[in-house]
Amino acid sequence: MKKTTAVLLVAVLAIVLGSAAVATMDMQKDMNAKYPTAKAKCASCHVKAMAKKGDAEVNAFGKDMMKFVIDPKAEKKTFDWAKLEPLDSDGDGKSNLDEFKAGTNPGVK
Repeated sequence: MKKTTAVLLVAVLAIVLGSAAVATMDMQKDMNAKYPTAKAKCASCHVKAMAKKGDAEVNAFGKDMMKFVIDPKAEKKTFDWAKLEPLDSDGDGKSNLDEFKAGTNPGVK
């Protein structure tokens, strides 16, 4: 009985934790599909390169992204990239689009 409960608990945790990582990976894949030179990774949107659940503070670009979620109620988040492109999220004098093209991080100066 205890072994079955432990296995079930591990399976549930894997699904829950895995779904959070998949959502982030989906966002990275979408960004890389639209902007192949962007080289999107966790640090593109998060303060820490390997953000953990509960400590996933977003940088300036991540904050701007959340302003342009097309359907906040959708399970998979999609963004209005056309509204994000002209912004200079990190205030370094380069638009987010220019940073995508250059492969630099639009959330960090």
